[in-house]
Amino acid sequence: MDGFSASHLEIEPHEIVQFLLLESGQDKRDAVNVSDILKLLKLDYLCFDFDSALPEEARTGGKNPRALLSFPDRLVATHSKLIEVRERFSILHEVAHYVLPNHQYKLFLCDEAALAGRSNLVLEKEASVFAADLLFQADRFTLEANSQPITVATVKLLADKYKASYEATAWRLVEKNLRPCMLLSFRREETDESRINLDAKPVWRIRYCVPSPTFGAGFFSRAKGTLDPDEAAVITHAGRDIAESITTELSIKGPADTVWRFRAEFFYNHHNIFGLLTLPAK
Repeated sequence: MDGFSASHLEIEPHEIVQFLLLESGQDKRDAVNVSDILKLLKLDYLCFDFDSALPEEARTGGKNPRALLSFPDRLVATHSKLIEVRERFSILHEVAHYVLPNHQYKLFLCDEAALAGRSNLVLEKEASVFAADLLFQADRFTLEANSQPITVATVKLLADKYKASYEATAWRLVEKNLRPCMLLSFRREETDESRINLDAKPVWRIRYCVPSPTFGAGFFSRAKGTLDPDEAAVITHAGRDIAESITTELSIKGPADTVWRFRAEFFYNHHNIFGLLTLPAK
C-alpha cells in the first residue's frame, strides 16, 4: 500500500501520569501516597547518606547527588538529609525517569539543580515536570489554583493539602493560572562588604521568575533586580511564619521606560524570599 507506514503507539506523559494516579488509587486522596506508586511499579526504595556512601566519582564536577534510580535493580534511593517534602518530590522525579519512554539510561544520579527544576538537561526537565504532575494530581490542582485567590494564604493551604514545599506550590500556582501573575524568587547574595562588615545589610537578588501565560504575554517573562534591604529584613525576621506575609505595591520599569504597578506579597521559607505579583485592585 503506497504512502502507508506503521509506527509505534505514542503515549503522552500526561496519559502515563493519569494511569499511575488511577491504578495506585490516588484519585481518592489529596496528597499522593508515594509508596503506592512504588508498589505499583514494583520499585524498591532506600534512604541513606549519599555523602558518605557514594563513591567520590559520583561527585565529580562539583555535583552533589540527592536522588538516584538504578534501572536494572528497580531501585530508587534518596539522600537521608532531605526534608520530607523534598524527599517525596525526589522519589517521584526518579519514578519519572523509570516510566518515561525516552529515559533509557541504566543509572540516573540527580543533583540539587535537577531536582529543583533548574537543570539545562532535557531529561531532567522532563522528569521534574512529570514529578510535579504526579505530586499535584495533574489537573486537580490546576482547577483549585484557578478557583482560589492568588495569595500566600492559598500557597500555604495547597502546600499543606498536597504535602508539597511552599516553593513548589507557589511555582505551580502561578504557572497553571489563567490570571496574570508572577512568582519572583530572591536569593541572599554574599558581597565583599558583608564578609567584613557584620552590620552591612544583605543583598537579596532575583534568582528566577515564573510568569503565568497571560502575565508573560501581557507584561514580561523575566526580571532582574534586588529587594529593598529594609523590606527584606522585615520579611526574614526570625520567627515569622509563611502566613505572616508582607504586602506592598511594586513599580517595575519595562522597555521604553514603561512603568507597571503590581500588588506584591512576599514570604520567606527560611532559605529564599518569594514574591507573588498580581494586578492591583482597581
